[in-house]
Amino acid sequence: MFTKNPADQNSSQARMARRDFLRIGGLTMFGSVLAACGAAAPATPAGGAGTAPTAAGPVVLKGATVKYLAGPWSFLPELDTVIEAFANDWGKQNNVTVTFERDAQILPKIQTAIETKSGANIIGYSSPPAIFSKALLDVSDIAEEIGREGGGYLPAGPYQMVFDGKWLGVPIGQHNWFINYRQDWLKEEGLDVFPDTWEEALVLGKKLKAKGRPYGLTLSDQAGGDGNAVPRLMLWAFGGKEFNPDGSLALDSKETLDALNFCIQLHKEAGDPGEGAYDDGANNAAFLAGKISMTANVNTIYLPALKKNPAIAAGMNHALPPKGPAGRFGYGQLPWWGILNHTQGADLDAAKDLMKNFLSMKNFSAFYKAGQGYILPLLPKYEDQPIWPTDPKLAIAKDMFKLARPAGYALPNQTKLAALMQDKIIIGKLFSQALATSDAKGALAGVLKDIEDLKLLA
Repeated sequence: MFTKNPADQNSSQARMARRDFLRIGGLTMFGSVLAACGAAAPATPAGGAGTAPTAAGPVVLKGATVKYLAGPWSFLPELDTVIEAFANDWGKQNNVTVTFERDAQILPKIQTAIETKSGANIIGYSSPPAIFSKALLDVSDIAEEIGREGGGYLPAGPYQMVFDGKWLGVPIGQHNWFINYRQDWLKEEGLDVFPDTWEEALVLGKKLKAKGRPYGLTLSDQAGGDGNAVPRLMLWAFGGKEFNPDGSLALDSKETLDALNFCIQLHKEAGDPGEGAYDDGANNAAFLAGKISMTANVNTIYLPALKKNPAIAAGMNHALPPKGPAGRFGYGQLPWWGILNHTQGADLDAAKDLMKNFLSMKNFSAFYKAGQGYILPLLPKYEDQPIWPTDPKLAIAKDMFKLARPAGYALPNQTKLAALMQDKIIIGKLFSQALATSDAKGALAGVLKDIEDLKLLA
């Protein structure tokens, strides 16, 4: 899905040595990825003649400062433009200074802000906020107000954001992974659309690979976005899951081994030899270069292709993930905004007011529209709003936004262990090791040991 800076999507994975992990153990966090990191460039918001959403005000916040810290939306800089246009207008109306800092390597910046209690008030991130539980303020009042307005969050919202009964972050949406495929190549095989089941996809994939057109699925722990998403699409489709509802680990199962063994076969018979080590940009690059026939991604292959490789854009299309023995599943990764707990006084009032106003439906619709399906809502009332892609090749976005599940979905709420497993791309490692060794049981045994180590930190 995401490419590495500057052409990444859900960002480069911030790697940390074990001693660094333990050094920040008191903050209960491990390095991760923010959705869409890379160098942002000036752009005009999509849809709406470049006009900014309307900022509410005035509020008595004169003299306050709000410092925003996040990674840039590198694949769609229009999203950063929407944020800045609103925040600057809101700041002028309320006599508040709003500053913006964006960095593709966002984790060290957040660490520094937490440790020094300075440099940021609002942070944007994509791994679960539970990893920063000691550093974030309770924003339940904001989340609950926005949720009421939008008809109540889909289950993934509170699941991912609520920890110890408090909303630690307000979700700004979800990234969903579509099947990106070369429809023109499928037509040569007598098909108009991508197969509906993984077994049928295997049959097709064998034919395509024989012609030098393999699949390219990011079954890897080198990608913080795709490496969390794609392996879970496969795991869940075969009936596997990470946890049971009581919090116990559920990975050691026949269903997990079924998913791993199918992916080993799919990799050998239909896949690109390098897919088990893809980073977040490798599948994008391979697809745009005409080297693979299918991958799982958001819309950040198609949108750049429209501008830079129209032949690829014309030849490709999108589909829902195929069904497995347990059904069809989507994966949703939830970027969010939160407020660091050193924020006080007028600055805190301003940070809350900015978030509450920007994330309201009347203002945040511009953000979703600019994303063209890149980031989808978590509030059902958006279903009838004019935010959805008008391009027929992106029409499945509206089907995906209610299909997706978050990592560890069987739990009643996110736990620190579940958050760490997502942040450390444990499920991606499981599938990567299985592909590298063709040994599903050995790969599972190794990852179960890794999880035991994570339990000490959770």
